[in-house]
Formats: sequence, C-alpha cells, structure tokens
Amino acid sequence: MTGTLRTLLLVGLAATACDRASTNQTTSDVSKRAHLASVPAKPQLMFVSVANDDTFHKVEVAALQKPGDGSFVTDLSCLRVYFGGDTGICLTSTTDASATKWWAQLFDAQFHPLERFPLSGEPSRVRVSPDGRLAAATVFESGHSYAEHGFSTRTTLYDLTGRTSLGDLEQFVSKRDGEVIHAVDFNFWGVTFARDGNTFYATLDTAGVSYLVRGDVRARTLEVLRPNVECPSLSPDNTRIAFKKRVGARSLGWWQIAVLKLDTMSEIILNSETRSVDDQVEWLDDARVVYHLTNGTTAADLWALRADNGAPPERLLASAYSPAVIR
Repeated sequence: MTGTLRTLLLVGLAATACDRASTNQTTSDVSKRAHLASVPAKPQLMFVSVANDDTFHKVEVAALQKPGDGSFVTDLSCLRVYFGGDTGICLTSTTDASATKWWAQLFDAQFHPLERFPLSGEPSRVRVSPDGRLAAATVFESGHSYAEHGFSTRTTLYDLTGRTSLGDLEQFVSKRDGEVIHAVDFNFWGVTFARDGNTFYATLDTAGVSYLVRGDVRARTLEVLRPNVECPSLSPDNTRIAFKKRVGARSLGWWQIAVLKLDTMSEIILNSETRSVDDQVEWLDDARVVYHLTNGTTAADLWALRADNGAPPERLLASAYSPAVIR
C-alpha cells in the first residue's frame, strides 16, 4: 500500500505537524464503517475510502445527516471523485507494462462507467456543476504539490452533455481591470461552478500570487477579482466562497480556511481550525464546510467546520477523502 498512499500525498495531502483541534471521538470510535446494502436516500455524502481494508480507494456513499451510520461501497476506484445532476466524474489511473495513464472517468447515477478522457498528469482537483452539464479536472504535470516551487497544473473543462473537452483554462482569455493579461507561468486550479450553468470561479497563479478569477464558459473568458485566494468553493446559495488562504511565506505550504462574501468581497478567517488545510473544501450545507486532514494513522479523515467560525472542527468520518455532497 505504500506506493498508493504516496500517490495520495502527491495530489495534495498536507503534512500536519501541528496542534490538533479537540474532538470527543477517538480514531477507534470511527475507523470502522458499517456497509449498507443499498444506496441511502438523498441528500448524500460521496467520498473516497482510504481505509486499510478492501475498500481502499473505493467510492462510498453515506447519508449526509448521519454519515457515520454506514455507507454503500461502489465498484468505482478513484483518487478524486465528484457528482452533480445525474453524472459523476472519477479521476483514476491504469497501469500497463510501459507506464501509468491517468483518466477522468464519467459515471452515471448507478455508478456505471460512461465516457472517459485522458489526463496529462496526476489528479489534484475535480468538480461537476450542480446541473451535471459541466465538469473540471486539475492535474499536476510536474512537481508534487502547490507548496513546491516550479509546479505546473493543467485545468480542463468538459461538456458532459456532449461528452467533449472544452479545453484547458490557459486557452481562455484572462482579463484584469479590463485589460487582457497572459504570462508563461499561468497556472489554474480549483474550479467551482455556479448554479446558472455557465459561471465558475477558479484560482489563477502567476508571479507568485494566487488570484480568484470568475469564468464565463460560453464566452471563454476569465476575470481577475482579487488576490490571495486558492481552491474556491461556492456555497449552496452562491453568496459566499470558502477557500484556502496561504499563511506566511509561500515556501511554508501552510493554509487556513477563509470565507469570502461575494457581494462585499469581505472575508473572515476560520481560525477555530488551527491546522493547515491543503484541500478544496466542500460545503455540507449553508452553515458548514467539510475537508480532509491527514491523521498519522490513515491517509485522511474528513472534518466539518462552521462557516461562521462559531465552533471548533469536528471529525465527520475517519479514513475518508474527496468529499462530494449530493443534494
């Protein structure tokens, strides 16, 4: 398992040599999940298992309100997963005698494989629009994490209705203050889709600064909104963006979760979570976000945190990764 766990580390699992938030659960309390005979009713929490058993890398589905009560284990094996509308996308790999190949595998609501698209590097982030018509996948083409100098990412959009690629975001026209900008060091990652089926947000990194950009799929344009935003995630009501905010020097690779109000562009730091969160968080509901953290014994656990900074984080699930809420 060592090699496979290393793959997870390469796609964004941050080291956590830091103080841990208090919790009333121990690892033994939550490390074993009951297996359900059928898929629970919506709303659901989909995730990738990183348990040290035969579910490792399998996609599981649990009831959103009580995910600890058990989960349905699918046949899908993924490094990252997401679902929207009636279509999911699984970032996965195949290995033959010559090389490892990476794929974005589409699947339906019954977890049956559909079209798949080749990827140019190791999976990092993935999202599907709420209506299931669009998807985005980010990969590392060189380097192992956002904390390393010289990393390169590629973020590609997909039309899931036509089952075609819409190209990578470097092919879109980027503007700042109305002026077209471009640089050879452009890197994009962390797409999140709005409910209108056209607007999205993402991170553009250039000259050592990570900017929040707003994208228009039909117009193939990107507009820079503000600096120091990474891995945005739109709230269900589309009024706020949760993101990871870099703290300290760029070389430290340390992030805290923050929430940005889109109408005022004001932000708050969710400093009740004291650990570094190197993840694109997901919204459990309008009040809470969920994200993964390594715990020293398994690859990752899922933690929930209030978006108003009103309480310390709580562990949601052990041995789980890549959360996706299906409403």
